Amino acid sequence: MIKTACFLYSSALSLSAILAFSASDVFASIPTVPAAKGLTIQDAMSGAYKNNQDLLEKRQSVLAGHEQYVQAAAGWRPKVRLDASVTGSQTINSGDAKNTESFQTSSESTANTRAGGITFSQNLFNGGATVAATEGADKGIRAAWASVRAAEQETLLGSVAAFLDLLSLQTKIKLLEAAEQANKKNLEAAEEKLKIGEETMTQVANAEAKLADITAQLQTTRAELEGAKATFMRLTSIQASSDLTKPDLPKNLPMILENAIQLGLEQNPAVIAAQFEHLAAKAEIDKVAGGLFPQVDFEASSARQESLSHNDYNNINGPVTRSNNYNTNNSIVLKVSVPLYEGGAIRSQKRQAHEVSVQKRIAIEKARNTTREQITQSWQKFQAAKSNIENYQKQVKASEISLEGTKQEMAVGTKILLDVLDAQTALLEAQMKFVEAEKTYFLECFRLLATTGQLNAQFLKLPVDYFNPESHYQMTSERF
Repeated sequence: MIKTACFLYSSALSLSAILAFSASDVFASIPTVPAAKGLTIQDAMSGAYKNNQDLLEKRQSVLAGHEQYVQAAAGWRPKVRLDASVTGSQTINSGDAKNTESFQTSSESTANTRAGGITFSQNLFNGGATVAATEGADKGIRAAWASVRAAEQETLLGSVAAFLDLLSLQTKIKLLEAAEQANKKNLEAAEEKLKIGEETMTQVANAEAKLADITAQLQTTRAELEGAKATFMRLTSIQASSDLTKPDLPKNLPMILENAIQLGLEQNPAVIAAQFEHLAAKAEIDKVAGGLFPQVDFEASSARQESLSHNDYNNINGPVTRSNNYNTNNSIVLKVSVPLYEGGAIRSQKRQAHEVSVQKRIAIEKARNTTREQITQSWQKFQAAKSNIENYQKQVKASEISLEGTKQEMAVGTKILLDVLDAQTALLEAQMKFVEAEKTYFLECFRLLATTGQLNAQFLKLPVDYFNPESHYQMTSERF
């Protein structure tokens, strides 16, 4: 199939040139310099892989999500707490109490307390909630990996589409420029013949109308090209130029629809993400259910408190008292908590988690069916685009022959200028359709790779540093 498509493509580019603006000449004029000098479709995908902001944001989100495992695994580890406090107080009393032995005017008392302690606690059993939490976190992280793979495929496919848009628009501009020049010559020839009475004003007006239409199309296409350059810049962070290298067909495309579907069911990121999300939802059931089991905790603590007090009476013979007290308390506690009734909240959460798990299981089948649909659609469009290249090749060739015959018939007087203008328009339309069919064919090739889960940097062997979340996950999971 691929060899056949390549033959058709090569045949289309080798059409004999009857007119100066034939399709074969325009395609041949596209630069074919080495990839190191001309911008290639691999350059576009590499730029998108390294620089696309949406993809970079998605990757960063995945890296941040790795901390969920550390947070879940915290249930395995002990907790150590250090407490310290310093308290100071002062009380001042004043009055005019008198007696025969002393004269008391006021009293002052101060008290300072310093305390410190350390507490060590370790959960020994919580109904398997920690086991389920770590399992759920791991599966959720792996689902996120699949999601970033899907984002990578979407980004690469977008860069491919942007590159092909640039290439096709530049080719169309060349076709339109050649057609504009040909129509200018037609108009000039008609005006010269009008001067000597061999042509009519009607034919001149027809030539002017055709030229104006071609010029308008050219201006529109040039505007579209500038917009395509902006899109290409946004997706790839590469400044587009007119030096584009015609792409090659992607390798290792599936040759049979059934094989493509089977490959997609195994490797499509949407299916993989749905499977891991289902496993994470199942783990959530066990995590919630842990709240219905007894919980066993061990706790050891040591605390020391120092109290200093000072009482001073401001009189002749009043007493002055001071005291220093120290208190040390060490304790070991084994605590068992058995939930008897929690108001139904945990049981409700467990039922809810079960329903979510069922929902995620249905989502797997939904993802599979969607994948089958997308692969089938891509396959059919791919086949149609391949056939259209052959059909439009035939149309271009027939239009070229028709135009040449019409010009010859006009030379002997059996055709008029309008017939030649119509034949030129028909050829231009066939050429434009051929360009569009070629773009569609390449795009559907890459789309088929995406639906089967193969449109990624490693499969395409792009010259980039591959994003590897597993190494970051391994490093993060060992932190505590």
